[in-house]
Amino acid sequence: MTIPDTTRLAPWEEGALKLSNLTEDDGSLIASGGKVRLCLPLEMKANLANRVGLRISILRTDTDYRIRILDEQI
Repeated sequence: MTIPDTTRLAPWEEGALKLSNLTEDDGSLIASGGKVRLCLPLEMKANLANRVGLRISILRTDTDYRIRILDEQI
């Protein structure tokens, strides 16, 4: 099942959200917060699980995904 209104980041695209939930859907990880839902590789689950409740930004590069914690910035 594909969740509607879910964004799959293109290379060099960034998505920001206050991470409130992680779910698995059809072999992908859905990170959601507010009105934002990002479709990510399932391998990111362990890395994101301890960041629930934080404002984060995820950048997709040509080869991988990078996570930035926005709550820690001044």
